[in-house]
Amino acid sequence: MIKNLLYPAALFLLLTSCEKDDPFAPEQHDQKIVISPSNGNPGLGDSQEEPLGAALTLPQGIRIVERKYHPFDPDLRKLYAHANFFYVDINFVNDRMPGTPPVTVELPAGLIGVSRIHDKQNGLSIEKYLITVPPTERYGGGRDTTTVYIGMACVNKNRSMPWYDNIGPEQVFPISRNNYPKFIVTSDPSLLKLLDLLKGHPGLKVNAHWDPVAAHEEDYVVPQWMKIHNQIQDVIWDITDGFGLTLGKMTELMQNLKPYR
Repeated sequence: MIKNLLYPAALFLLLTSCEKDDPFAPEQHDQKIVISPSNGNPGLGDSQEEPLGAALTLPQGIRIVERKYHPFDPDLRKLYAHANFFYVDINFVNDRMPGTPPVTVELPAGLIGVSRIHDKQNGLSIEKYLITVPPTERYGGGRDTTTVYIGMACVNKNRSMPWYDNIGPEQVFPISRNNYPKFIVTSDPSLLKLLDLLKGHPGLKVNAHWDPVAAHEEDYVVPQWMKIHNQIQDVIWDITDGFGLTLGKMTELMQNLKPYR
């Protein structure tokens, strides 16, 4: 009888002891870092250096130029974005002869736009895009320019938003023109791991603009379609400016991404 009375007490002590010592307890497991932080790596977080990676390679006959006085065109057909904290303009010129076929330019996932102004964020594109750049269809004179806009996530949380000094009609768009003269394809291991998780979600394609001015109003309500993009941005900052991505946050992200496959 005494033996039978002692057994439940011993079992209780064993279970509670194991629970305390279990390295895989749910609350601890969720806090496990699954993607290491890149905070302090070149070009990320508080670093002022140039990001790690290779310069964007362009096909023969294609070059990138500035169009300082060319206003932002909100035509969504010109927007290539699966992230949308801000847009950068890229202006392509095709120097091949008139009558030659258009050239396809590949912008790979992991493309980082390097800001020329150090208090503005560098940007990260999370998807691959193919841009068609036709040649100029006339002889003589200047060359035609193909301008597109690439949606970017931010990789320097403590820097200013790239669109903060927009004026006039461009104030209501998250565009940062003429600020990104250099593009690098990241080789940062942690960002590459995250990009691998994000690929294959065509539903993330941005089909609407958001207004940075309205977003600063007290009564602003984040549109439903923006919420997944905000979550992706927070995860990126966890890697570039924080302590890395936890299993709990990764699991939540992957669950929320399912409708976008």
